[in-house]
Order: sequence, then structure tokens, then C-alpha cells
Amino acid sequence: MAFLRHIALRAKDMEASRRFYEMIGLKYVDYRPGGRGLDLTDGTSNMTIIQYDGKERTPLEEGTEFIHFGVIVEDLAGVYKALQESGATLLRDNIKTRDDIDADQLPTRSFKVEDPDGNVIDVTCAKDEWRGVTI
Repeated sequence: MAFLRHIALRAKDMEASRRFYEMIGLKYVDYRPGGRGLDLTDGTSNMTIIQYDGKERTPLEEGTEFIHFGVIVEDLAGVYKALQESGATLLRDNIKTRDDIDADQLPTRSFKVEDPDGNVIDVTCAKDEWRGVTI
């Protein structure tokens, strides 16, 4: 058996990405040697954000992205409100049914959001959201 413990993303503004992922609940660890990247963690897995200075990427529409990933949070409403107040792009309510966002209603199980670079993140409070996952 293998254990997924690391993911790395390239970011046009790694500090903006750091603030975004801290709102979700990841903890800042430290900068990478040379300062061109930084590490975040949930206590089990590592996420490295690498500063990217290359050409602009063409954003993909939600549902056609090449990669997305999901996180389980304790306080779904709190994370949603923090992201909403920060101006993050909230994409869908309920990651399975992909309903439109209702600005007057908080999600009850999950939602989809874009990070500052357009990566799609599934955010849920349901510990049984993904098959085979145990917490």
C-alpha cells in the first residue's frame, strides 16, 4: 500500500496561495531553501507551493480541469465564509451534484472553490466523501 503525503503546485503569487490555503486550514511550515517555494501541512501530508514566473496558463472551466484535489475540514461554514469574504471564486455547492452557488445559503456538505491560480479544490466536512479514505 502507498500513502499520498505530498502535493506541489506552482503559483503566480505564492504568498496569495499561502493565505488562501491557510484559510482552508493548512498550517505554514517554512520557506524552501532559496525562498522560491514554501511548505504547508495538515499534520499528515505536505503541500509545497512553488513560485512560478513562466507564461500565463489558460484557465480551464470547472469540470474540465486536468487536476483538482479535495480537503476535509472541521468547520465547513467557517471556511466557506472566510473564502467568500476574501473574494475567492466559489464554483459549486456540493461536489457530487455540482449545484450552483446560492449566495443566501451556506453549503451543508461540500463546495468547490478556485485557488488564486485557478486550481479547483473540493472542500467538505464529510469524512466519508471519498471512497477508501479514513481519518
